[in-house]
Amino acid sequence: MSQSAVEHFGKYILLERLAAGGMAEVYLSKSTGAVGVNKFVAIKRILPQYSDHPEFIDMFKEEAKIAVNLNHGNVVSIYDFGVERSQFFLVMEYVEGRNLRQILNELKKTNEQFTIEQIAYMMKEVAAGLDHAHRLLDGTTGKPLNIVHRDMSPQNIMVSFEGEVKIIDFGIAKAETQLEATKAGTLKGKYGYMSPEQADGQNIDPRTDVFSLGIVIWELIANDRLFTSNSEAAILRKIRDCQIPSIRKINPSVSPELERIVNKALAKDRSLRYQTAAALHRDLNRFLNTQYPEFSPHDFSVFMKNAFAGPYLDQKRKLVEFAKIQGLSTKAPVEDKTMVTQFESRPSKNGGFALPQGFDADDSLPFDTATDIRVNLEGIKNGASVVRTKTLTGITNSHTKTKTAHSTPTGVYSQSRVSINRGPSALERAASFAMRTVMILIAGIGLWWGYDKYFEKFTMSRDPSSRVGMAPTAAVPVTQKPPMENPTEEHSADLVSEAPLYAVTIYSQPERARIFIDGEDTGEVTPFRTTLKANISVSLRLYAEGYEPFTGTLSPTYDAYTFTGSMSRLKSIGYLYIRVLNGGANPELLVGGSPLQIKRDNEYYAIQAGVPVTIQVHNKTTGLKAEATVNVTANQKKTLELLLK
Repeated sequence: MSQSAVEHFGKYILLERLAAGGMAEVYLSKSTGAVGVNKFVAIKRILPQYSDHPEFIDMFKEEAKIAVNLNHGNVVSIYDFGVERSQFFLVMEYVEGRNLRQILNELKKTNEQFTIEQIAYMMKEVAAGLDHAHRLLDGTTGKPLNIVHRDMSPQNIMVSFEGEVKIIDFGIAKAETQLEATKAGTLKGKYGYMSPEQADGQNIDPRTDVFSLGIVIWELIANDRLFTSNSEAAILRKIRDCQIPSIRKINPSVSPELERIVNKALAKDRSLRYQTAAALHRDLNRFLNTQYPEFSPHDFSVFMKNAFAGPYLDQKRKLVEFAKIQGLSTKAPVEDKTMVTQFESRPSKNGGFALPQGFDADDSLPFDTATDIRVNLEGIKNGASVVRTKTLTGITNSHTKTKTAHSTPTGVYSQSRVSINRGPSALERAASFAMRTVMILIAGIGLWWGYDKYFEKFTMSRDPSSRVGMAPTAAVPVTQKPPMENPTEEHSADLVSEAPLYAVTIYSQPERARIFIDGEDTGEVTPFRTTLKANISVSLRLYAEGYEPFTGTLSPTYDAYTFTGSMSRLKSIGYLYIRVLNGGANPELLVGGSPLQIKRDNEYYAIQAGVPVTIQVHNKTTGLKAEATVNVTANQKKTLELLLK
């Protein structure tokens, strides 16, 4: 990954966007300490469009005030909070893993699920983190903060590849120290994971987090959602009714003790529910130790690394590459003391060239001994080695080159103390002045030559007849392009080609959309990072199964530019199973013009229902192809066989 592909944000380097929500985005970032010590962190910052929105800023500040007090192994730590470029940001602990919702989605693809002991272990860890938040005291007053998370859902439970379980995102948490209490009737949190009292808009306490965690436990065991429906109102109605299906009927392997724990956590009456997260943690811990005494957190770590072997190794490689990226230097560049000092010529007030900056046009030429370059004229007279010395705080570095067979061997390097009290002799001053005069003349000749060449090129571009070996033309033929009146237009193409490259990251909703740039298939899917020329517009098309293609224009206006294309889901969907015969290796598939990956057996494609859809398969290697048009009704499943010819 190149240095230009990252964004510098204050003292941090933003490496990769991890997530984006309604008001903020989260980046994998790095802070660089002394002697190159790196620390990877996660930075959550308010999106620019909300930077001047008082409500969002207040919510962000409250999250910082609450989270900065949390210090527990099962809660993501907060390291820093501040403002950069008018954007509020939080610096958090980076958890190298996935949130629980992402893990469940990945496990479903391989028909896997967590075992009972793994579920019990994760949930007892979450309960321990919640208990810490619920019991937290204000560090300045010593009074209880009475924090309630209010959004205890799989998305806010992080599981690292090492098997650590941590709670994240106290963005809507309620604490009694908040300036304004939550108004009655205001709902905050994910509808499917609310408690009955939360769904009713009543006052809440830590027991609402216990109920929400009970929903998560039930769903992990049943491998299904508990409260779900077509509308938010219907979901809230189900939560208020609180009809909990028997977990043992869904999963007969569940023990009566675990069913009792789940039912107690999901009690509609708060007085019958676990009164603290610590009580829930205690029962889960006892159940795990008695029913599964051989279980070890190490076993869970091995499971995570095996289940996510690819992402785990990819992440390790990424972090190794990210570790090589260095921040912008804030120090002046160190002078290379083995180089002869280069002088910068500057125009004088009368329009000519002046002496190098730092020198006056008098005979004394006062030298700074810290940058004095001495020439030993005696050595030149005698034919001995030429010794160039550069004085730096009393130390002289001597570089000796052989001039005669009996002189000092080539490359001898020595350091010796010299006196800095004796000034340069008159002969040395004259020689130094002569050398500087010669250097100025050379610089002037070079500038004159470059200007003359540029003038010659400019003149030739204006008048073709002035070129050597070409006869002057009386008129320009109609078929020939006439010379440009404005010479700057001639170089417009060069300006485009010389435009700097900006790092661009392309996202989409949903993710894994196929990317076409300027009509060419990149073969990549979102999220994808590339480089594009600055301020040059390119066309962008995104394709994803079950969605309308996205078409737009991409024009990066700054480095580390990000772009998100939102795609609309097809209004009516049918399902098509495509069986490719004689396809060979890596055939290409187009469904309604959208390039899609060839799926495994018994997997269906979601296509637009009720309209003719063209299916094309082509193998570029063999040149064989097939095409068919199908019309699938809504929710219908259909099979299509394509034989490449």
